[in-house]
Amino acid sequence: MKHFLITITIFCLFFLPSSSALAATEFNPHFIISDEELQDCNGWTARDVQEFLDSKGSYLRNYQCEDVSGTIKTAAEIIYDAAVRNQISPKFLLVTLQKEQSLITDDSPTARQLDWATGFAVCDGCALADPKVQKYKGFGKQVDGAAGIMRWYYDNTDKSFVKKKDSPIYIDAQPVTPQTWATAFLYTYTPHLHGNQNFWRIWSGWFAQFYPNGTIVRAASSSDYYMIQDGKKRKFASKTILVSRADPQTAVTIPDIDLQNYPDGTGIAFANYSILRGPNATYLLDYDTLRPFASSEVVRQLGYNPQEIVEVNYADIAGYAVGPVINASTTAPQGVIYKISDLNNTYYLLKDNLLYPLADKAVAKTNFPNLAIETHGKKDLALFSMADRPIQFTDGSLVQIKDSSKIFVIDRGKKRRIADADTFNAMGYQKSNLATIELTTAMSIPDGEPIYVNNSLASAGNKFLGDSEAPVDDVCKAKLPSYLVAEYPSGKIISGKNIDTKRSIASLTKLLVAYEALSQDYNLTKTSVYNSKLHASSGNPLSLVTGEKLKNKDILYSALVSSVNNAARMVATGVGLSEKNFIASINTRLDEWGADNTTITDTTGLDAKNISTARDVLKIFTKVLKNATIKDALGDVNYTFKEVVSKNKVATHTIKNTNQLMMNSTKPYRILASKTGYTDEADAVLAMLIESKKDKKQYIVITLGNTNYAKRFDEPNRIATMTAAGQVTIAGIK
Repeated sequence: MKHFLITITIFCLFFLPSSSALAATEFNPHFIISDEELQDCNGWTARDVQEFLDSKGSYLRNYQCEDVSGTIKTAAEIIYDAAVRNQISPKFLLVTLQKEQSLITDDSPTARQLDWATGFAVCDGCALADPKVQKYKGFGKQVDGAAGIMRWYYDNTDKSFVKKKDSPIYIDAQPVTPQTWATAFLYTYTPHLHGNQNFWRIWSGWFAQFYPNGTIVRAASSSDYYMIQDGKKRKFASKTILVSRADPQTAVTIPDIDLQNYPDGTGIAFANYSILRGPNATYLLDYDTLRPFASSEVVRQLGYNPQEIVEVNYADIAGYAVGPVINASTTAPQGVIYKISDLNNTYYLLKDNLLYPLADKAVAKTNFPNLAIETHGKKDLALFSMADRPIQFTDGSLVQIKDSSKIFVIDRGKKRRIADADTFNAMGYQKSNLATIELTTAMSIPDGEPIYVNNSLASAGNKFLGDSEAPVDDVCKAKLPSYLVAEYPSGKIISGKNIDTKRSIASLTKLLVAYEALSQDYNLTKTSVYNSKLHASSGNPLSLVTGEKLKNKDILYSALVSSVNNAARMVATGVGLSEKNFIASINTRLDEWGADNTTITDTTGLDAKNISTARDVLKIFTKVLKNATIKDALGDVNYTFKEVVSKNKVATHTIKNTNQLMMNSTKPYRILASKTGYTDEADAVLAMLIESKKDKKQYIVITLGNTNYAKRFDEPNRIATMTAAGQVTIAGIK
């Protein structure tokens, strides 16, 4: 938080009109959160706050200190009491604690993090030693101050320095018109885009609804099952009822605290295909539709057992849609699957005298797990009318294209790509529930927006990647324009300098090229043909001529091990995208990763407009290292390969890692992965994953803008040596 403390006086209370905001997929600077969300102090109890801290493994879960009145309380109690006292959501306080000091995910915060927990009373030019600032030092005062100032803003919207709803302002030279008072107040509290984007990212990751329509979820602490539908959770009355509609094995187990993001919808009280006898009619329950039988005689003629009929009243069936009447001539009112053996085993659903083609054979098991499958010949198809359109997968279905790594979830009839393994795992999905489909089937399903859960940085396994504004000390006293040292894999920054200053990053760009290519199904077992018109590049190229063929793995390793530029362009164009679209895809991924200060304009790193910051490179490098292929390549000292088809005298290539420190075995650390780069604009840059030989702890070291090219590895080596020796640490808690 970067704001000036103001004298609080009570003016008036504005009752704001209600509005709602669906969970956004990208940051909208004009709308961060709604006023209802910021002021919802009744949605959670103190116990809910405690359970949230427990679920994150936060240091605060066991923390006690004085509140604003001097009474010793738990952190959860302090947060909850401040929220209720000021009529502000405890969720706002939790997000602010994370944004400012990483206090929700940090398991060993410093005294400074706790003392200035919400950044209250701290401004860009404020000195912490100033007595006017010192009086707000302490966790309890900080939490109360953050909640209190938000209430004060609501009560004093006429003050000139309080930013206004629907009034244009400039934030970091960008025009913004806050669409809610909450958004205006967040900019008053933190007058920077990046800080508020971090706030939104954390809020969305923790409290937004992101499970697709139709997802079956299970509470972590009970045996209760729910279906997510239209932004609400619908509880199954029993597991038996669940089984009648879906396979329990497809259920995703989620924390109880995450379930609270979904309001309760209408419960699912009856098994699918139940026979329900109401006051005026008897019905077949077909999912959420009641289909009336023409008469009691029709019920009998169709063979339904009277003992299976459930008596219901008007209240039991209120809200159900009423479907077509079932009469004696209705064939298969519940449905039956026809497998046509002499027509390539194609599948159809026969229901109400109508045949519906299934878009893919996997639809039968996924959509209709409880329907009988009958084998027929194609002559039987002539007995019924044929529907115009095939049946696609139901919402919530997980599908994977055959011979591809691309995984999708069906949501409101569209296929939404699950962006990466982190997202798949964070959402609780299981590969055993994937339905494999043909490419033609996938092409017939419209595309929806991709799903990323990397907004929730903690869920991705990296607790400290860019979601905090906690100050970083230059412990190493490095003679570099910008550097950073972080624990791995947590991402906790333990030393750094100018870590948010934008700089050209040269060939560190190739980390993103490799990751994007492999995410786009770049097949390492296949080959690519070099074309000088598409792939030629200046600076450190392989000696290739048009028409030569190489294995994709060798091309990728060339780009990563020895930073070969024309190899990087071959990788980028090897996934079927134009280089322009490939770059656009990288930048989209960077947005989702929260690398807000990074922009990529070419695939080699030669363009000076490829920019990033040390903090963003930490995010990128940490993400990229999760790919085993890339990590393996970045750890190679030498790599040799032969061209598949050679058209000049150079058929075998031996390349060396461009990091000279890889050749030195006397260091007190091992380099597990490394990527270098250099251009005149970027100067020398380096990203390394190292392991201390002393205690086996791992760290990431990033250096940017090293102007001494001849001795470009001296400072990185000194920093890595200090780190491996345990000399780079953050001061402990008082």
